[in-house]
Amino acid sequence: MNAGPVVAIVDDDASMRDAVGSLLASFDIRSQKFGDAEALLASPMLATFSCVLSDVVMPGTTGFVLAERLREMGHLQPVIFLTAHKGDHYAARADALGACCLLTKPFTTEALMACVAKALASGDGRPDGRP
Repeated sequence: MNAGPVVAIVDDDASMRDAVGSLLASFDIRSQKFGDAEALLASPMLATFSCVLSDVVMPGTTGFVLAERLREMGHLQPVIFLTAHKGDHYAARADALGACCLLTKPFTTEALMACVAKALASGDGRPDGRP
């Protein structure tokens, strides 16, 4: 088994999933990509992810509802939200859900990697989120 963190990427935009996955790989961070929240929630690997990167606005289950469902299921991984929509209510909702970061698309490599580093450090890279 490979050591190190694995980041779940949830976004309905395949090009965004691929771009973020490639970026993480360039920093030697493994990822698994999902086209929607339901696919992540059904994954047998769910408990092994060190961090979840999720789009907010997706068909079906939104990123915010995904974060709620993860917590209800006992998964405490740090969550980073990505959104193309701006608004104070997004930031407030992300904060209320305990999000590690809320990034507005388009975001810089530096901003994304700073959030990923923060998320992985907050959970110490452990999938259950405990220090």
